[in-house]
Amino acid sequence: MAEVVFNSVGKDFGREAVLRDVDFEVRAGAFAALIGPSGCGKSTLLRMIAGLEHIDFGEIYIDGRAMNYLAPKERDVAMVFQNYALYPHMSVAENMLFSLRMARVTRAESNERMWEAARILGLEDLLDRYPRHLSGGQRQRVAMGRAIVRNPKVFLFDEPLSNLDAKLRVQMRAEIKRLHQRLGATMIFVTHDQVEAMTMAEQVIILREGRVEQVGSPLELYDKPANAFVAGFIGSPAMNLVLGTFEVVNGGPCFIPQDGKPITFLPGSLPGAEKTNPGQQYLLGVRPEHIAIPETDPVSGSRKSHGEISAKVVLVEVTGLDTHIVASAAHGEVTILVRGRFNTAAGEQLLLRPDFSRAHVFDAETGVRVD
Repeated sequence: MAEVVFNSVGKDFGREAVLRDVDFEVRAGAFAALIGPSGCGKSTLLRMIAGLEHIDFGEIYIDGRAMNYLAPKERDVAMVFQNYALYPHMSVAENMLFSLRMARVTRAESNERMWEAARILGLEDLLDRYPRHLSGGQRQRVAMGRAIVRNPKVFLFDEPLSNLDAKLRVQMRAEIKRLHQRLGATMIFVTHDQVEAMTMAEQVIILREGRVEQVGSPLELYDKPANAFVAGFIGSPAMNLVLGTFEVVNGGPCFIPQDGKPITFLPGSLPGAEKTNPGQQYLLGVRPEHIAIPETDPVSGSRKSHGEISAKVVLVEVTGLDTHIVASAAHGEVTILVRGRFNTAAGEQLLLRPDFSRAHVFDAETGVRVD
């Protein structure tokens, strides 16, 4: 296992800059995930580590050694591709042994490594089969086995689960996680699926338009997003973001949406609100699971209290485990996530109670978090 370091890395395709000033470190033995929208440079970054793309600017280090001018075979990395990239005319065993034979590893050691990888991945009974006789999940395990036998310093995964069905993806996520725990190797995993990144990785690197937006643990990114992009990108359903200004009305603080009625909150209850400037525009962010739907008062029938918002139900989605509600409020649509079942229907009026202690404030112009 080895540490991987990016130092002001950049990449151009013609006149188009696809990566700029990429700086981050993946510590030795860590499982890191690269995530971001399509076209943000995730796979290009991975291919640069492997030596399949030239590094135009900056340096990439593996185990303290600069990789810029080393051939792929000299980098001691193994890559698992999205489409498996197995040799169709070779059996499972031959696919796993091929790279070792090319490296002139002895037959005895090659067979020992191959059988060990087969045991780890449960491939012992499939060694004589050809790729065309395997399921998608089995092919992916063979591709992983081919990487394991090389015993590389770094494993690279380029969206390896994107071709699998939903159930198999969940199974393979667990298998890759167990593989990392067993091998203790450095792994870098590219995905566009935030669930994969959040559940598998210890470190998540979020890219947008070729630049790093934030690096941290899954919970750090979820609980304290560095900017509005990360806030909206991480989390499903996405965070509610409302544009407006912070003002003092009737002696108390409130948030005035660009289109809508003022939203009041108690002094000190909204992190970052005290550092805002009157008249300046901000984004107020509240995650769907941090919006409660209070019960009706059994005596008066009234539920309206400090900080609550009136809204009309537009759409209800029941997943079985959760209920997703889209409601129309004065300032626009709001998404609410209720754990468990919630009996409501389109057209019903609700009162919503945001938990402002868990809300977020971002500068509307720069997107940067206000702390």
